[in-house]
Amino acid sequence: MKTMIFKKNFAGILPVLLLILMLALSLTACGTNCGDNMSGGCKKTCKKSMSSEEAIAEYEDLFAQENAILSENKELWEKVFKEADKGMTLQEDGKNYGDFLLDTIESAKDQFTEDELKLLMKEAEKIKDIEDKLTKLEEKYPEVAQKAMDSDMEKHEKGEM
Repeated sequence: MKTMIFKKNFAGILPVLLLILMLALSLTACGTNCGDNMSGGCKKTCKKSMSSEEAIAEYEDLFAQENAILSENKELWEKVFKEADKGMTLQEDGKNYGDFLLDTIESAKDQFTEDELKLLMKEAEKIKDIEDKLTKLEEKYPEVAQKAMDSDMEKHEKGEM
């Protein structure tokens, strides 16, 4: 009699235990290995984290992209900077540099031809996206901005720039 009661209870609990075990294994699979061979569900929720050195390299690359954009059409950007509100800093209004540029271009749009305006707006949007990425890197790796600046200073002192 005791054996029958045990079999009935065990038979009812077994599917629940198997389900819990499967869920636990699927969660640990996503949380421990972010390799390229994962199934779609894990790829969407599991991101590779980068080392501090990789974060610095990414930061420097993004900063170089931003500088290249500003250097490419230097005369146009100088016109934008002349129109900027000199009394407001980026920290005061909480905007990133791209938003600042977009606002400045918008307020001075009568200073540019239609083609110049399209180009500046497109490039300022790129800068805004770059700034968003830089901010995310700074949030995840607080030391990245300082280390990137230190690295640039060392390169400048050695004459590598």
